[in-house]
Amino acid sequence: MQFLNPAAFYLLGFVPIVVVLHFLKLRRYTHRVPSIMLWLSTDEDRRANIPFQRLRNLLLPLLQVLFLLLVTLSVARPALRRPGFMPGRAILIIDNSASMLATEVGQTRLALAKQAALDHIEQVSAEGGMMLMLTNAAAIQEAFTTDTAKLQRAIKNIPKSEAPRNLQPVFDAATHYAESPQDEVFFFSDNFDNLPDISLPVHKIGVGGAAENVGIVHFNVEVVAGKYEVLVGVRNFTDAPRELDVQLAVEGEPFDVKTVSIPPGKTKSILFSGDPIGLEGRVMSAHLQVKDNFVVDNSASALLSGVSPLRILLVSDNQKSLLPALLRTYGKHVQLHQVVPADYHGTGNAHIAIFDSGTPAGREAFGGATEVASGTHLIFVNPGSNLPFVPEDARVVEEVTAPVRVIKTDETHPLMVDVSLQGLQVIKSTHRALPLLGHSLVETEKGSLIWIGEKSGSHFVVFEFDAFNFDVSRPESHTLALTIPDGPLFFYHCLAWFEARSAVLQPVVFQDGQTRHAFRTGEHVRIASIAEDTTLQVQKPDKKMVPVHNSIFTDTDQVGVYTLYADNRPLERFTVNLLDANVSALSHSVTGQDTDGTALVTEGGLQPMTQEVWRWFALMAFLLLLLEWWFYHRSDL
Repeated sequence: MQFLNPAAFYLLGFVPIVVVLHFLKLRRYTHRVPSIMLWLSTDEDRRANIPFQRLRNLLLPLLQVLFLLLVTLSVARPALRRPGFMPGRAILIIDNSASMLATEVGQTRLALAKQAALDHIEQVSAEGGMMLMLTNAAAIQEAFTTDTAKLQRAIKNIPKSEAPRNLQPVFDAATHYAESPQDEVFFFSDNFDNLPDISLPVHKIGVGGAAENVGIVHFNVEVVAGKYEVLVGVRNFTDAPRELDVQLAVEGEPFDVKTVSIPPGKTKSILFSGDPIGLEGRVMSAHLQVKDNFVVDNSASALLSGVSPLRILLVSDNQKSLLPALLRTYGKHVQLHQVVPADYHGTGNAHIAIFDSGTPAGREAFGGATEVASGTHLIFVNPGSNLPFVPEDARVVEEVTAPVRVIKTDETHPLMVDVSLQGLQVIKSTHRALPLLGHSLVETEKGSLIWIGEKSGSHFVVFEFDAFNFDVSRPESHTLALTIPDGPLFFYHCLAWFEARSAVLQPVVFQDGQTRHAFRTGEHVRIASIAEDTTLQVQKPDKKMVPVHNSIFTDTDQVGVYTLYADNRPLERFTVNLLDANVSALSHSVTGQDTDGTALVTEGGLQPMTQEVWRWFALMAFLLLLLEWWFYHRSDL
């Protein structure tokens, strides 16, 4: 209850006056007497006129004081706040992403959002009930209900997440669960930029204000030229220069430290380098020695992985092929095994299998190319019509004997980075209608010359010409391997692309320059090269064990080190970091400010109703006045 005219409480100052008047009241009585002898009773009257004596009857002063209280309350205009009413159903969406962990006024933005949601369900009532959803959760936090207690418990139990928010799925789900145009969405967040466009009305309830932060936005760990290199990118998101220490740790133990000064709004790179002996396979992490409003991005970690062997199977009897030389120069970690087509009996444990049809016998080898182990990636050189993994209509090829020249390349694909094959001329090639699973990388006027595809977890690259066969008798023929430097560079890109996809732990979406076994919060991890009957579990940084379904791990909502278990045995470790400059900027879309310094704005929300109830107090005061009048005129009072 609230009072719209609290100044009326000054009327309570009359209460002591009423009480004093009762103490001072003269109590005289009229009597008929037969004799003046009874005048002796005047002595009693004299004593009765003495002020401040004990009250003989408390009922009348109590009724009068109570009457005055009711009149005062009536003049103060008491009012009750009743919830705003909406005819449909309400869908509450609370942002529990990483930026909501920023601390302001001693509380996180998530805590402020929870309190705002608790206040909301007290101020607004929905005829069809309310449902609670989160931005960083696959499931509904609480289904539609009119039970306020259940909603309150669900709000209080909202988990935190250190992953960037993903709004599209939750807003799509909200649209799916809506039953009528009267349903409405209430979104509690610190940022309302780039909200998905949906058909339902969206009310924005903002929390959070300006926050200061310095965070790690880039982190890379690798071995280069016999030395470990740890590159840390630190950005200053404040308006003032910041000087801080960046500490390098190995398995949590301090190892090195550097001091850096960062101008406002700028990013500074810090490089740690040294001897990697004894550090391979261990977790190297960077920590910012700084106090700010956001601690999630103050650390980042990755494993210093050694170079794993790359097993390559080459099926070829072509003595003129440049493939063996290119494969050996790719790196010392290459384990090359070459067989002639007649001895090919499957890819075995090879990471990459290459089928070179530079000779008629080589082309026959493609008949057994379907015997490919799961996870093995393939390179086909001039396969002709014997190409597996494609529909029958895509195996029909057209022999192109006239010279063709490259006219178009897909420069946006990772395999074509820094590669220019424009102008490459090919004397003899083949042309086919690409299947739906194919994607063209290099095209001539006749069609696709080099294309890629994927089938049953295996990626493959198809060269529709003899790309690596150097024929001395025909110097006019241009070989891809001799197109320096772009030809070998493109082939090395193919090997690196396949090598990344041969690791046990892989990102679902590969990113250039990504450290091996290092992922970002919210990123899905693909687990490859594991037997189908193996039970997989992942231990998160908080020591919680999470089962893995369908070889995809999605619960990367914490920053730190994860451990993959296969049949209860530790198999691999990997790390998860935030590394998101957009989140670390701690943007906020609110403009108002509450009295405690915390911004709080409701845009388009239902406001609670205020109902005045002074009339009830006035009616009670009138009834009390009648009661007091009746008691006063009774003969015994």
